[in-house]
Amino acid sequence: MILLVDIGNSRVKWALSDGGVFQEQGAAAHKGAPIGDVFTAAWGSLAAPRRVLAANVAGNAVAAALRAWANVAWGLDVEFLVPRRKACGVTNAYIEPQRLGADRWAALIGAHKRVPGNVCVIDCGSAVTLDVLDAKGQHLGGLIIPGLAMMHNALYQNTGGITEQAVAKGDNKVSVLARDTQGAVTGGALYTLIAVIDRVTADLASDLQSPLTRVICGGDAERLLSLLADNYRHEPDLVLHGLAILAEPAK
Repeated sequence: MILLVDIGNSRVKWALSDGGVFQEQGAAAHKGAPIGDVFTAAWGSLAAPRRVLAANVAGNAVAAALRAWANVAWGLDVEFLVPRRKACGVTNAYIEPQRLGADRWAALIGAHKRVPGNVCVIDCGSAVTLDVLDAKGQHLGGLIIPGLAMMHNALYQNTGGITEQAVAKGDNKVSVLARDTQGAVTGGALYTLIAVIDRVTADLASDLQSPLTRVICGGDAERLLSLLADNYRHEPDLVLHGLAILAEPAK
């Protein structure tokens, strides 16, 4: 088994892969929690895998904690994904390839394998990223937009008249015009994102002059899906699928 780990800014997702087939998987929030405890709760009862491959965008401290945990628990080092110019049929558009987020790189590789033709990958996490891949595997570039929580926090922290309130998760029943501050903040953030995503992907499809499959993933994907105007393919484990492809020996 190979343990695949996708560490975002607020959540850890993981899967045990056997030849690219997921045998067991899970997810947990880690923001504000002792990260070692999160790892222990997720993997403390697992037998030692053969390898650990991770896409980490949560910073050096989290990477060091994962490396230390795996070394103590299993005597293994962790392989951290570093984006390259080319891998698995995908060519990175970044001028400095290693500066593309590891999660974005893995998602592009997963999308190229799983979705034929031109693809736009929309990853809805703490930030929302859009990356476009043509049918030949050429990454055309991308965008980064503040995510839902980031928009909420910006308003709470920088607007004196708005106080922080718990925002209900998973409630997509948002009206265009709210009648309280919480609803206005939630609706404003949601409609900002769906407007950007629908408009950008429509423009991209027009520019490419050929069909474009819109693939959405990330923790907030389900909140956005019912509000988006166009057709989107939900691939919640796209980063992990990309890691699974990268973990297999080159053929």
